[in-house]
Amino acid sequence: MDAKATSSTKRKNFVAGIIIVLLSFLVSTTGITFFLIHRDTIYNGVTIENMDMGGLSIAEARKKAEERFEDSVTQKKILLKYGDKVWSFTGEDIGYDLNFTKAVNEAYNIGREGNYFERLQKIISLYRRPENIMLTPVYDQEKIEKQLSAIKKSIDKPAKNAIITRTNGKFAITPEITGLQMDIERANHSIIEAILDRKNSSETTIELPVEVQSPRITSESLSYINDLLGVYTTQFNAGNKNRSQNIILSSNAINGTVLMPNDVFSFNERVGPRSRERGYQDAPVIFKGELVEGLGGGVCQVSSTIYNSVLMSNLKIVERVNHSIPSTYVPKGLDATVSYGVLDFKFQNTFSQPIYIESSVHGNQLTIRIYGLKTDNRLIKIETKETEVVKRGSEIKYDANLLQGMQRVEQEGRDGYKITTYKVLYENGVEVERNVVSKDYYRPQKQIIVKGTKKPQPVKNSKQESANTVQNNIEPAQ
Repeated sequence: MDAKATSSTKRKNFVAGIIIVLLSFLVSTTGITFFLIHRDTIYNGVTIENMDMGGLSIAEARKKAEERFEDSVTQKKILLKYGDKVWSFTGEDIGYDLNFTKAVNEAYNIGREGNYFERLQKIISLYRRPENIMLTPVYDQEKIEKQLSAIKKSIDKPAKNAIITRTNGKFAITPEITGLQMDIERANHSIIEAILDRKNSSETTIELPVEVQSPRITSESLSYINDLLGVYTTQFNAGNKNRSQNIILSSNAINGTVLMPNDVFSFNERVGPRSRERGYQDAPVIFKGELVEGLGGGVCQVSSTIYNSVLMSNLKIVERVNHSIPSTYVPKGLDATVSYGVLDFKFQNTFSQPIYIESSVHGNQLTIRIYGLKTDNRLIKIETKETEVVKRGSEIKYDANLLQGMQRVEQEGRDGYKITTYKVLYENGVEVERNVVSKDYYRPQKQIIVKGTKKPQPVKNSKQESANTVQNNIEPAQ
């Protein structure tokens, strides 16, 4: 700024200062204060978007601002683009407007805050330092979200995993499908930024944020599933319709399961609740060491069968519990009990490639095979060793209704067992590794014998009874 401009500014400030001093003196000496303080219009020196609002009422100021900015509101347009698709929205579609009410109220309140002298000082200062109020954009968040939700539905496409099936001994793979997902939060943020940025033109174009969703299971990863890793078969009584039904249902539930590397298989999660609504029936189950009728009896045969297949496949056991008594369908130490919400059987795919579980029922046989990529020629065998037989105890009970010398067996009881299970690895027919899989204990059950305590009644002779009767009927002589 040159000397001439500086001199001119000083001159203007001096003149404005003189005017303020004179006004202050005039107001304080002529009684105009009341008029100046209590007028019902906007004070001079107040502008909205640089439009002079001095001397206007609130209604007049609002009308002036609305007429000035009417076009910027009605012509506001937002274009949302993705690829070759474009969605166009007017300001009305998203509830766009300018907050005229807030602006004119702020304009009216300038000079009306504080005590008498503070207000007077503010009103006078407006002649030298005018105040300008900017219009604030407003929008309807609910309308924006509704528009974006509709767009998201038209864009989003769920990713679909590749699917592998095995039919007639051959694998078939259905390729995966890549998905799309619009980020509705980022889109909403971009729209609000465009609304609040008054520098933008009446038309704003926004590129919608859409992310490509890659499927978790690809046809390439499934192509590694070719080799049989482990297989195990158990037999059951097909004549027991209810139990057979339960076995078939749970077998079908796990058939076709694919586990990616590090995935954990949960029998209960995969099979689900054993309920009547899902077709499960009453059949014998082991409860507190006894066989009783229960819903879903037979499901444990499926969990025990897959347990053995997992051992043969050299996969990691995460969770497994043996029954309280030995099972009839697998050797001692090779069973795995399950109870929905209580006991589960879990294992983990520790291989670098996915595995596939095939479970099938044919006649009275349940067979579970596990396929994957075999990386060595090792052979796995499972061995069990009975380390101790815990003899059953006995208990004597007495029955007063049973004759002395008589007895009956109320409970047969059974011996208990301690079993150690080993996983043995062979290479070229030679044992190269032996590991303990589990140490299981099947509790014994005591034998209960009931003995009689009732004394036998004496047996009377029939001739003696007749003689006694005659004698008893003879009366003594008179």
